[in-house]
Amino acid sequence: MSRFGKVNQQVIKEEIENIKPDNTRKSKSSVWKQFVEFCDEKSYNIHECMSVVQLATILEDYAFNMKKKNFEDYKESVVKVMWNSTAKQLQEIYYEKYKIKFNPFSDVEFVTARAARDAKRKILQRDSAKRKVSASALTSDEYKKIIEMWDENTPDGLQRKFFHIVSHELAWRGGEGHSACIQYFKEETDNFGNPKGRIEYNPIFSKTTQGGSKKLSDSKWLIRNFENPQMCPVRLFRKLMEKRGNLIQTDRLFLTPNPYWNQPNSKGWYKNSPVGKNIVSSWFKSAASDIGIDTKKVKITNHSARATAVSNLAKKGVGEQQLIKITGHSNSQSIKPYLQLDAEHHQQMIESMRSISSSTSQFNHDQSTMQNKTENTQIQTTNSSQPTNIYNNCVFNINKTYNY
Repeated sequence: MSRFGKVNQQVIKEEIENIKPDNTRKSKSSVWKQFVEFCDEKSYNIHECMSVVQLATILEDYAFNMKKKNFEDYKESVVKVMWNSTAKQLQEIYYEKYKIKFNPFSDVEFVTARAARDAKRKILQRDSAKRKVSASALTSDEYKKIIEMWDENTPDGLQRKFFHIVSHELAWRGGEGHSACIQYFKEETDNFGNPKGRIEYNPIFSKTTQGGSKKLSDSKWLIRNFENPQMCPVRLFRKLMEKRGNLIQTDRLFLTPNPYWNQPNSKGWYKNSPVGKNIVSSWFKSAASDIGIDTKKVKITNHSARATAVSNLAKKGVGEQQLIKITGHSNSQSIKPYLQLDAEHHQQMIESMRSISSSTSQFNHDQSTMQNKTENTQIQTTNSSQPTNIYNNCVFNINKTYNY
């Protein structure tokens, strides 16, 4: 009797294919179908004997000429996804069928094809209808309204209020709220075990810490808000931990509210299950809609909290190197999409420019006045009939009597 299994390669490939999400398979199939239609219309016959240079030429043509069924251009972000998906599938097919290896994402033969893809995207970015729209930042007043609308004395209100404050102050990405766990938060204490009033936040398995359980080099902190205790994240976090109860086993931070929380025999504020990803993902958008923002015209997502944090800090003069410490980015180029110029920010910059211009003019005027006074003094001295005494390196002792 054999110790090992006898599953053949065909079955293994089928099982690998089965674990792929349906949406992924459908998406890849749809992209490849369009590429085949493109090749048929252009009379491109892809076969084993076709050179890599010829394949690169086809991908170059496809980058600029892919269209929707209604003959319109795709959005610039879609062009990138579709071209990359097509190139990847072409690479896989040639290896599986013909054992021919090439890499359209790095090989020199595909430099022009990749450049055509990027050039097409640049062209589409000039069109506001085709440009990728980043999550919009909120104004300070809008953000404050969202915080104030939640009643922290209810299960849902407490979570939502804490979420909106923390997602802004920690500059969370869109999905960090759903994946946040209680072990990411650690109360700081002194050498005697007394709380210091700060809570360290370190998302061990977040996007910015790829590579296992390696700790972030720079933690973030929840800081007590003495000016406005109602918006204090430290107080709200402690209250949220208190309301979790002893029956909660999951380590997820945000939990499903117990609809019977205020009944006499209630087992607590929350159920032992995390809030669904789709629900958390809609929190910022639904709150913005509730305060009167037209979310059909303005793109509002949970990422808006991050955009709001970066934009507001930039308005206050915080530099890019400090901003990336908050966002967790590796370089300042990555925060460019978050730096959104609104009317308030533009007004501040114009006023700063005017202030600099005014200060410079005043300085020049003062310098000119001083120069004129000096010249007049020199002229008066020169024209005076009295002899001019010149003293160099002298010490004067002056004795003067004062009468009181």
